[in-house]
Amino acid sequence: MKIDLVILGIASLLGLYWTLRNKHILSGLVTLGLIGGIILVFLNLYDSTFIGIVVFLISAILALLYTLFYRNFTLAKRVVISLIILPPVLFRLFHMNHLMGAEWLWYTLFIPFIAILYGITKPVNLKNEWGFIIILLAESFTHIYPVIINLRLF
Repeated sequence: MKIDLVILGIASLLGLYWTLRNKHILSGLVTLGLIGGIILVFLNLYDSTFIGIVVFLISAILALLYTLFYRNFTLAKRVVISLIILPPVLFRLFHMNHLMGAEWLWYTLFIPFIAILYGITKPVNLKNEWGFIIILLAESFTHIYPVIINLRLF
């Protein structure tokens, strides 16, 4: 659990760096919301962990709305960013609410990495959105690595 917070903390610093570098207001607000949620989880006071997760999810959903309804995005950019946002959000929602099928959603956490590879190799301009993309990729990674570490191949 502690290493998850370290990974998300480093991702938050990188996301803040990219946000300050690009100075794009809408993606910056989403990134700051995600960072605020991570900071509330770091504090671990009373109900701040639950509130931090809720703030994180609301910011991620705002990122999805920003992606879907901002006029200057191409279809490829909308699809790539949506595929980065949706799997970690759905996985977290299913686990928080103890819904059936949460175990199967673990496999969808590889989709953001495939989407970012497509976004990097094809001409999809993700320059303004790197702040929240880094944080959401780190969120997916924190759910993937414990299972991979515990795999016994031999």
